Amino acid sequence: MKEGILLCCHGTKSNEGIKDTNKLLKIFKKKNKKYTIKIGYLEIRKPTIKNQLDFFFKRKFDNLLIIPAMIFSGNHVTKDIPKIIKNFKKKYKKIPEIKSIPPLSKAKNFFNIIQNNIFKTLRLLNKKKDYGLIIIASYTINFKAISEIKFLAKKIAKKNKFSFYKKILITLNKEDLKQKFSNLNLNRNYIIFPFFLFRGKLLENLVSVVKEKNKKNKNKLILCNHLNNYKNIQTSMQNLIKFKTT
Repeated sequence: MKEGILLCCHGTKSNEGIKDTNKLLKIFKKKNKKYTIKIGYLEIRKPTIKNQLDFFFKRKFDNLLIIPAMIFSGNHVTKDIPKIIKNFKKKYKKIPEIKSIPPLSKAKNFFNIIQNNIFKTLRLLNKKKDYGLIIIASYTINFKAISEIKFLAKKIAKKNKFSFYKKILITLNKEDLKQKFSNLNLNRNYIIFPFFLFRGKLLENLVSVVKEKNKKNKNKLILCNHLNNYKNIQTSMQNLIKFKTT
């Protein structure tokens, strides 16, 4: 039986971001040797998701598992990827049995990954100071994704006893990001948690703006690492695979 896994990523111009996606791909291949595993991008980079679906369909795979390498149930997960797959099914008489898993935020142990990143930052800070929490995520109009972001923001704040928390959804508009940070009350200190799996322009802009603001405001903004523990991320996705396919 020929079984495949397709990791679906957004795509980025950042070479560092592509290195990140390839790290995740490498770990998946190591942990799932009975599968043929490919990676495809929605935009910007090749191979595209369409390219890789062609690979699996033409070679007449029996089963294909779609894994969105994404955190929330945004439009890419709920609309764009399913639409691509639906259109491809029309082109072929025989297709694999296709299953998909939910995004990473649905994994039971995903919060532990978040908490590890937060803890690594908090243990280096002055415990006497009062810190607020700012959650950063990619802009979305998808109500389900927004609800998931709000839920995690509240859970992180409660777990770590932050006195204040706020979510900020960002686009590639760096000036807009600067304005959002200018609207913050910088009489307090903030822990900034970026909900990004991979490096890219959004994270690059965020790092740049935080550095700029800290020069003027005595390092009031403390930026956590993005979610880059790909071994733990792969484990979370693997748990979703087991849940979905058993």
